[in-house]
Amino acid sequence: KSSKPRIRVCPSAMPSMMRIAAAGACVLASASAFAPSGGLLMAPRANVLAVSRSTGASTGVLALKAVDLVDKFSRMIEHRDLNNLRDGNLRYRNAALAKDPEYFKRMASSQKPQFLWIGCSDARIPANEIIGLDPGEVLVHRNVANQVVNTDASCMSILQFSTEYLEIPNIIVCGHYECGGVNAAMSKNDHHAPLENWIRSIRDVRRLHNEELSKITDMKDRAKRLVELNTLEQAKNVYKEAVVQRRRTYTNIRNGDPTPRIFAMIVDPKTGEIKDLGFDSADYPELDDIYLLYDQDMAQAAYADKDESYRKRPSTFRTRRMYNRMPVTVVEAKKATEAVDTRVSALLARLQTSDGDKDMMKELEEIKSLLKK
Repeated sequence: KSSKPRIRVCPSAMPSMMRIAAAGACVLASASAFAPSGGLLMAPRANVLAVSRSTGASTGVLALKAVDLVDKFSRMIEHRDLNNLRDGNLRYRNAALAKDPEYFKRMASSQKPQFLWIGCSDARIPANEIIGLDPGEVLVHRNVANQVVNTDASCMSILQFSTEYLEIPNIIVCGHYECGGVNAAMSKNDHHAPLENWIRSIRDVRRLHNEELSKITDMKDRAKRLVELNTLEQAKNVYKEAVVQRRRTYTNIRNGDPTPRIFAMIVDPKTGEIKDLGFDSADYPELDDIYLLYDQDMAQAAYADKDESYRKRPSTFRTRRMYNRMPVTVVEAKKATEAVDTRVSALLARLQTSDGDKDMMKELEEIKSLLKK
C-alpha cells in the first residue's frame, strides 16, 4: 500500500450537485501536481470518476458534462503531461496544411493584420473566432474587462506597435456581457491588490455615469449597461492617446481618412452575437476640447512635403514640425508660426527703407531653413 496522502471523498454523504462540486475540487487539488514542489498528490482517477458517476440520473446532462471534464483533466494530471493539448495541436496543424500547404510558411514570413483587438481576458471570448478571421489577421491584446489605462505599459506598447509600426487601420475595443471584472466593480468588496487597483478604473466609469446607472433598477440590466459604458470609455481612452492622434493626423493629411478608426463592440456570450455600439469621437466634443494634441490646419501647413512617408522612430534623424517623434503641440506650433510671421514683417519693413544688406539676407536664410523643418 502506498503511504502517499490522497484526497478522499464519501459520495453517499452528499447530494448530487455537491458530489459534482467535490469532483471538481478533486481535479483542482490534483492540479497542484504540476507545481515545482510537487504540491498535493492527486486523487486516483478511478476515485474521482466514481464520485462524479455516483451523482445519478437526476442531474442529467450536467452530470455527464462533469464526468467528461473530470475524465479529460484527470488523465492529463495523472500522467503529468499535456498529451491532450499536443494532440489538439497536431489536429490543428494537419487541418491547416490540408487547406493550404503554404499556410505556416506564409505565417512565418510576416504579418499584416487589419485589426487591433483590445478585449477581455475571459476564456469565452476568443477574438479571431468571434469575428470569423484567421490567425495573422487580428493583433490581439487582452486584459481583465478590456481596459485601456495610460499607465499600463503593456497596453500602451501594443498601441504604439500596432499604430506606428504595423500601421493597423482599425482598432476594436470589445467588451462582453456577464463580465466578471464589471460584476466585481458593481460590488462593494475589496478584491485585494493588484486586482482591486485594476477594477477601480471600472468603478470610475460607474461614478462618471452614476446618474444613468442608478435609474436602472434591475441589477442584471444595470451590469449590462455598465459593460457598454465601460467599453465606450475605453474607446475614448484609445482616441486620447498621442500615438493614435499622430497617426490619425498624418493619414488625414494624406488621404482625408483619419486612421486608425476606433470601434466599440460588445459580445453576448449567450448568443455569440457581436454588437457595434456606434462609437464616434464627434459625439463627444469635450474630447477634442481637452485632449486634442494636434491642430489639423496647422499640421497641414507644417507638413508641406506631401510625398514624405510616415517615418518610424529608429530612422528619424531630421527634425520636423510633425511626426518627428518629438511632435510639436498645438501651442508650440502657434508660437513658432507667430515668431516667424513677426520676423518676416520686420524684414519687409526694413526692405522698404533700404536696399538690403548681408544681415537681412542671412536672416532670410534662417527663416527659410525654419520653414523647411
